Amino acid sequence: MKILIVAPMVPREGGSGAIPILLLAQLRGLGADNEVTFLSAFGDEAGEAEAAAELTAAGLDVHFADRRLPATAGARWRRRLRLGGAWLRGGTPWRGIWFADPGIQALLDRLAAERRFDVVVVEDSAMAELRLPAGVPAVLTEHEVLRPRPVDRHPGRPRHWPRWALGELDWRRRPGFQRRAWGRFDRVLVFTRRDADSIAEMAPELAPRVRVSPFGLVLPNPADPAREVPGTVLFVGNFTHQPNRDAALWLAREIMPAVRARDPGARLRIVGSAPPAEILELAGAGVEIFADAPRVEPHIEAAAVVVAPVRTGGGMRMKVLEALASGKAVVTTSRGCEGFDCFEEPPPLAVADDAAGFAAAVASLLEDPARRGELRVRARDFAERHYSPATWAARLLRIYREAIGEAGGSAGG
Repeated sequence: MKILIVAPMVPREGGSGAIPILLLAQLRGLGADNEVTFLSAFGDEAGEAEAAAELTAAGLDVHFADRRLPATAGARWRRRLRLGGAWLRGGTPWRGIWFADPGIQALLDRLAAERRFDVVVVEDSAMAELRLPAGVPAVLTEHEVLRPRPVDRHPGRPRHWPRWALGELDWRRRPGFQRRAWGRFDRVLVFTRRDADSIAEMAPELAPRVRVSPFGLVLPNPADPAREVPGTVLFVGNFTHQPNRDAALWLAREIMPAVRARDPGARLRIVGSAPPAEILELAGAGVEIFADAPRVEPHIEAAAVVVAPVRTGGGMRMKVLEALASGKAVVTTSRGCEGFDCFEEPPPLAVADDAAGFAAAVASLLEDPARRGELRVRARDFAERHYSPATWAARLLRIYREAIGEAGGSAGG
């Protein structure tokens, strides 16, 4: 099958957030038996341009626009005016303006003129307003469905009010923007049943197009149990994502005190990118903060228990999958289980939805090395069977073939 993937970020291990990691698994899984062309852009984030260069040097069919900050002041101001003007014209949220770089559209137009594709796959609705090749079946991967929500009435200090106001205005655009995006595609792929239900509620006429398929990842090496540090409880998150901030605050303020009351030697490590002041201020007795750690793997190996006390947000949790694939005992909430509950067997996760129950689950695992060892084995096996690049690619290809068949096309592979 000839597949064109259009994505907002560069595939790479250890990228910021889940998207670069899952894109790498997608590229490897689909590329094993199909002709995959990948299109994206790289920016100023550390390591992003280097990752794009490595993929190009590896001989893959990849194409990248350069959205790094221009070198001259005049060019920087012209870009700011272009981005700001696009936002002020309304309708498109900031994410769609930032990631759908004009350079990507230029590359997309060139590829469409030069080649024929069986299917176009657009990753994330931020890219959904790009002009796609005419007559080619199209599949959108909606990474997280954002439902309408009430206004956040906590603007913070006066100096934060302009940013708060712009953020609230931008949020108001997102549900309508997503609904318009979904309607452009032959199939809409989501990672969890919750997101599928959200689309059915927000746009019931589009529900027949929606398919659920949890994502995958390039499986890491299993963690070495000998490197586990007794009593270490680990939470990893990208703190630009509000659900991760909420989870960290709940964990440090309500859950860990109950864990430490039962096990005074327990310590919480919070590891993640861009932690705001409210997260940094959690550091203290029994709580360590590692901001923008260059590598997460040493922290995962040191963890006796990995936790994901998420209470809000949609999508699937990459950090839960990484912990399972590393062979770790994981405690999470019902929401953190989403994307892991799509198979006949239950996922090897300890689950609790209130602070007392969550703390009891963590403390019980800290006290029981045999139970942790059992979960380690089951977790790795579960990840290998359901979330490897090959198994994920097989699920994706079934959805792509549906879109092609409905459009009356044909595809090999």
